Amino acid sequence: MSSAVTSRLVVGDRFRDFAEAVGAETLSGLTRSLDAGDLDTLQGPVHVVTGQGIGEFELSYLRDAITRRQLDDRVVLVHSTALPARRQELHKAREDNVLIAGLTQADDRTYEAQLRLHDHNELLVDVQDRVHVQGMVAIEAARQMFLAVIEHYFTARWPQQRYYIVLNSMNTTFSNFLFPVGATLRLTVDEADLSEPSRLTVRTTVELEQAGRAAAAVTIDAAAFAPGLLEEKELRRAKGAVASAVDTALATATV
Repeated sequence: MSSAVTSRLVVGDRFRDFAEAVGAETLSGLTRSLDAGDLDTLQGPVHVVTGQGIGEFELSYLRDAITRRQLDDRVVLVHSTALPARRQELHKAREDNVLIAGLTQADDRTYEAQLRLHDHNELLVDVQDRVHVQGMVAIEAARQMFLAVIEHYFTARWPQQRYYIVLNSMNTTFSNFLFPVGATLRLTVDEADLSEPSRLTVRTTVELEQAGRAAAAVTIDAAAFAPGLLEEKELRRAKGAVASAVDTALATATV
């Protein structure tokens, strides 16, 4: 990075291939350059924009590297302050698997959030060796967006109940590659029946937009059931699945 550069993008190490392809920095690469003194001659200010894979933990590490070289007045970090969706809204136990942040309501039918990719997200740790992000990330982000909206804005009307949400269908259309930079999720409620609190039905379309272009659209049809309505059926079918699996194994086993 030379003194003529006024802005730069940094992404998590997981997106090394993307960074190399577009001339961006990875977190490790940028901190190494800082520690080596490569940026000490900057005139600044240089705005370092954070892309995907850079959360508060990584941001703190980067700030420390900047401060060690006394570059706080010349290197300015530009980072989203949107908070990740909460655990109870997404049914996820680990924060690094949360894919949406900054959930807001735009109008009575539309909700928006930012895509948020942790460097150690479960969908990335096995393989992320392309410039773009795999399509399964878009599908899971749409699913999480749906859950967050349903839990935060719909089932919350009956706070004494903890609903079971059952997906009936998810239909996905991909339009463009998704890259590890900022993106917006926009959910539109196409149809909803909330007249019976014990069984809510909702159909939505979630669009994932990046750089002014649609990357994917996911139509989700689902129902939310009050506690007690599904347990008996679920248990009965679980026992039936076990019996069938055991019978099949015994029938095909070699003794």
